[in-house]
This record gives sequence, structure tokens and C-alpha cells, in this order.
Amino acid sequence: MTTATKKNGKKNGNSDTQFEEAAQGDTPAQEQPKPVPLAKPNIDPEVTREQLQGQLNYAQKIINVLQGKVNDLNGKMVQLEAQLLVANEDRENILKQVETMGITPQ
Repeated sequence: MTTATKKNGKKNGNSDTQFEEAAQGDTPAQEQPKPVPLAKPNIDPEVTREQLQGQLNYAQKIINVLQGKVNDLNGKMVQLEAQLLVANEDRENILKQVETMGITPQ
């Protein structure tokens, strides 16, 4: 198998780009990797539909609790960000007042 590779990035006078053939030599063809079978589901014939539904309900309750905690923490983060903005504004105002008194903080 051969591939064409660009010899140089310049075009010659007849607007043809010069190419050089690069031979692959005697390298053997790459072998295709063997496909890996998908994992087979672990189906327990002893699990009833009611048990499975109970597990799904439990998982949904855990998801709901975690979502509530995420929402609470997002609310706290927003409050802290607002407090930080107010504190920075207060700091800037204090610095302006101090500068008018001739005091320069370091």
C-alpha cells in the first residue's frame, strides 16, 4: 500500500503540487482487534417484580434527596457570592473614603 505525501508546500510553475510516493515497505497488515462481548446482565430469577420495583423506588428516593441537597447548596453558594460582591463594593467605598483623608493603604 502506498500513500502520497506532500514533498514541499510550494507550488511549481505549472500550479501542480509536487508529491512523493511513500511506500509502506514489507510491513505486515495490521490485525483487527477481536471484538469484546458485551457484559451479560446478571438476571436473578429469584428477584420478583415487586422487589425490583421496591429497589427502583428506593433509588428514586435517594436521587430526590441528593437533588434537594444540591439545590440547597446551590442556594447557599448564590447567597455567599452575593455577600462577597457586597463586601467588595463596601471595601472599594472604604478605600475611596480613606484616600480622601490622605491615607493610602498598603
